[in-house]
Amino acid sequence: MIDLCLWPHDRLGAALAVLAQRAGLAEGARAAALAALPAPADAADLDPWLAHAAARLGLEAQAVQCQVPQAGELLLRGGPALLRLTDCGFVLLLGRRGRTLRLVGPDLRERRLPLAALRDRLCAPAEAPLAAEVDSLLAAALVPPARRDRARRALLAERLAGQPLQGCWLLRHAPGTSYWRQLLHARLPQQVGLMLALFAGLYALELLGWRLIGQAALDGRFDTGWLAAWALLLAALVPLRLLTSALNSCFALTAGRLLKQRLLAGALRLDLDLVKRQGTGQWLGRVIESQALETTGLAGALGVAVAALELAFAAWVLGQGAAPHWHLGLLAAWLLVNLALTAHFHARLKAWTLARLAMTEGLVERMVGHRTRLAQERAARRAAEEDREAMAYLESSQALDASVPLLVSAAPGGWVLLGLAGLGPALLAGGANTGALAISLGGVLFAHRALGGLTGGLSALARAAIAWQQVAPLFHAAAQEDDECPWLGGALDEPAPRLVDAQQLAFGYAQAAPVLQGVDLQVRAGERVLLSGPSGGGKSTLAALIVGLRAPSAGLLLLNGLDRATLGADWQRLATEAPQFHDNHVYTGTLAFNLLLGREWPATEAQVAEARALCEALGLGELLARMPAGLQQRVGETGWQLSHGERSRLFLARALLQRARLTVLDESFAALDPATLQRCLARAIAECTGPARSLLVIAHP
Repeated sequence: MIDLCLWPHDRLGAALAVLAQRAGLAEGARAAALAALPAPADAADLDPWLAHAAARLGLEAQAVQCQVPQAGELLLRGGPALLRLTDCGFVLLLGRRGRTLRLVGPDLRERRLPLAALRDRLCAPAEAPLAAEVDSLLAAALVPPARRDRARRALLAERLAGQPLQGCWLLRHAPGTSYWRQLLHARLPQQVGLMLALFAGLYALELLGWRLIGQAALDGRFDTGWLAAWALLLAALVPLRLLTSALNSCFALTAGRLLKQRLLAGALRLDLDLVKRQGTGQWLGRVIESQALETTGLAGALGVAVAALELAFAAWVLGQGAAPHWHLGLLAAWLLVNLALTAHFHARLKAWTLARLAMTEGLVERMVGHRTRLAQERAARRAAEEDREAMAYLESSQALDASVPLLVSAAPGGWVLLGLAGLGPALLAGGANTGALAISLGGVLFAHRALGGLTGGLSALARAAIAWQQVAPLFHAAAQEDDECPWLGGALDEPAPRLVDAQQLAFGYAQAAPVLQGVDLQVRAGERVLLSGPSGGGKSTLAALIVGLRAPSAGLLLLNGLDRATLGADWQRLATEAPQFHDNHVYTGTLAFNLLLGREWPATEAQVAEARALCEALGLGELLARMPAGLQQRVGETGWQLSHGERSRLFLARALLQRARLTVLDESFAALDPATLQRCLARAIAECTGPARSLLVIAHP
């Protein structure tokens, strides 16, 4: 059955197009154009080719790795996905139905396959070398045949617990795709409609139940039949409420996941200069507000929708009561009062939020520069600044606290008094019967509950609107993703005579004079170049342009004979940099992770051995000997603290281990003593020796 679903390698473009179209992720015209794209000849080019092909569809092909024992879980959660079965071909996974997988074959027919069958085929290359050993062990242990298969799987899972399973790519919308389109694909509007229908059914059953018990009470007929009918209606409400709660949770999880995914993509695409200008504290505040947007926005929108549904039922009940015109008019007027109270609350909440974010920004800034403030700033000045921020926050908090009771308590409670007053004309006229008065009273109470939900939903939406003002830059930045990722195949393996070719290069920051103007630079393959000059002369800016961290405002810049638009993300594969100390960072993690940041992770044993040898060559052997876990020692802010010189050599090793064509070292030796400097420089030159690798060192004269 699996062989009928295998797509050959030369039809990979068509396979990806079919998968995208069957999963509802791409239009037919774009999918048809992809079908003619030739597949890569080398398996090493598969990842960039899939990224390029998916980008042509406006999608993203995400490579997924898991351990071999978790292959079953991956298949259950992995659709739509492209699976590679060693050299046999590819399988298109649409999704699952229970424990059965849905696959699409080359004949475009959809087939069902047991999960265990595809899992065994996918893991066979990893399990085959151990199968004979495990079988002989089970036979020697006299394991009964009925339990042998289960024991065999358990032993193989234990032996292969650390072995990664590769060859799986998930196909999904790119983070920059329209958020509404992503919601539609996740079927969230249908979920909202189903939830509203369930809520309507709940309220209809609730009204019917109260009608039965109320009519029985007014008619004096409390017999067993009426009570049984009322009890059955109440019992029917329980599963409906559980179902609406489950749907609400699923909706919140899916919408929140899509929102976080987009915000993360936007954060990674923010302009570096913008991030630096606004500071760490302000961006931390935006991240905090993103959580508020997710929780309050979804809850508030659903709360307002449910409250509107409740108000419609309440208005219908009041229309059947003793004073329909009075009650409906008063209800409309009171809704306007609620909106005015919400606007008042929103203004107070906005002032309080801005004061809180200002305190967050100041707190982070003071934490980062705490030692500097202790050494340089007068204590009285520190206290006065913090007192001003605390006082502004206290005043805004008091104003907000005063507006909350008006919105949350007074608005629904005031309606009860107004609704009871609306019964006055009917009582004075004397024409209302007891049943009509009871209906009006029930409608007033039902509207009270609806107004309570409405004020809660409106207050949540007010919080979400303020959070959106902070989060919007992250949300919109995700839409700046490139429409198509380039795929160059083996073109990067062919070195050009000039590795770097810059002509009339210019760059300037916003609202400032150009830092660089009319710069010409050529670096040939295999050259070692020293760039020196005074501070503020633009050396680091030029390095950032060469390695692709910034885009030039004018001029021509080619890397290996290709421009930035052609290379795309491959620019960083050709050129890497060890930035200046203040722009570099030691991440909280193992030393091996920090060293091999530019390589695949998790790293292989050969890569870890390569990193260890380079560290010893740079004079970090004594550091590794002191560390209890060696390269697996946790470093960073919450781990082993490295000295200034040790961090400099870590940054140097990280850049060299990336094995790029061009390595740029920006003031990488400034923190080293002369002997260590000579040692590290000699090693850097040795690492970058050869016709395929070049070295550019930036230093002061």
